[in-house]
Amino acid sequence: MLGLVTGIVFLIVVSFGIKRSLPAAIRESGSAAQTIVIKWNGPLNVAAAGVVLGVSDGLFQEVRLSPRLEAGADDEEVARAVVASDQVVGHVSAMGFLRARAAGLPIVAIAASYIANSVRLFVLDATVLRSPSDLIGKSLACKSSSEVGLVVEALISRNGVQRSLVKVTDASSTVSQLISGAVDVLPGYQEIEGAELRSLNVSYRTLDPGAFGIHIPGSVYIVSAQMLANSTRVAEAFVSALLASWARADLNPNRTAEVIAEALGASARPQNVIVLLEQQRDLIRPFGARMAELDLARWQDFQKLLLQQRLIADPVNLRAAIDFALVPDVYRKRSRSMQAD
Repeated sequence: MLGLVTGIVFLIVVSFGIKRSLPAAIRESGSAAQTIVIKWNGPLNVAAAGVVLGVSDGLFQEVRLSPRLEAGADDEEVARAVVASDQVVGHVSAMGFLRARAAGLPIVAIAASYIANSVRLFVLDATVLRSPSDLIGKSLACKSSSEVGLVVEALISRNGVQRSLVKVTDASSTVSQLISGAVDVLPGYQEIEGAELRSLNVSYRTLDPGAFGIHIPGSVYIVSAQMLANSTRVAEAFVSALLASWARADLNPNRTAEVIAEALGASARPQNVIVLLEQQRDLIRPFGARMAELDLARWQDFQKLLLQQRLIADPVNLRAAIDFALVPDVYRKRSRSMQAD
C-alpha cells in the first residue's frame, strides 16, 4: 500500500511539473484559444505519438491552442496547405521540405519531429544483410526520386558498393513483395514498413544506413513564413506542448501505447506500439541531442546530398528556411519558468 501511495504521489508531482514547465507567457489564459490544424504527410502512424498524446491529454489546450490532427496525402499536399493557411502546422519529410522550399514555397521548418532519419533496409530473418556489401546480388525496388531512394543510393555510393552488382528497380515495393520473395530487400520506414512487418508477426532484420555514414535529418514541422512574420506565439506554443507531450509519453509508456493504438485504429496493437515507441527514441533524441532541435551541420550535409543527386537544382538558404533559434528559445523560456515557479 505504501508503494502504491508513493507511486501515485510521484505521478501527480511529475504531471504538475510538466504543466508548470510550460513558459508562463504561454500558460496565461487571458485570450481565446487559437484554432490550428496539425496536418500529417500521410496516414497517422506511431511517429505522431507526441501530438496524438498531447491532443488527447489537453496539453495543446493548456497553451491556448485548439488543435485538430488531420491525415494528408503526401509532403507536397501538406506544404501547400501550410502556405494556404496560417492555421496549419505541417509534418513533412526533410526532403519534402527542402524540395518545396527550393521550388519557392514560403515555408519554414520550426522543429524536428525525428532528428535522425527512420529509413531502414528490411530483409526476412533468413537473409544475410549485415553491411552494404551484402546488397551485392540482391534485388530491391525503390523510387529514385523518393527519400527512401536517396538513402539507398547514398548508402551504395558512399560505401564503395559497385552499383551494377545490386539489382535495383526504380519502382515502389511493399511488405507483401518481401514476404513473397519478389524482392530480397525492402527499403522503407521503421514506423511504416517496420510496423507492418511486426503486426504480421514476420521475423525480420534491418540494416540502419546511419550505422554506415548516412546521417540525414528526419521529419520536420513546418509553418508558413507569413505566420512567423506576424507572430511566433503559435509556433512557440506548439513546440512547448510537443515537448510536454513527449515528456508525458515517457512517463507512462504503457498508457501511451494504449492511447496511440486507439488513435491508429484496429490494426495497431498496444504491445507492438510500445516496441515502436522504444525504437524511435534514438530518432527523436539521437547522439545526446535535445528533442526537436534542428542541427545546421546535418542540414548542410543533407542539402549537399540532394544537390549531388540532382533532386534540387540550386541550394536553399538554410538560415532563412529553418528557424534554428525557436526551439532553443522555448527551452530557455521553459527553464526560466520552472525557476520562477
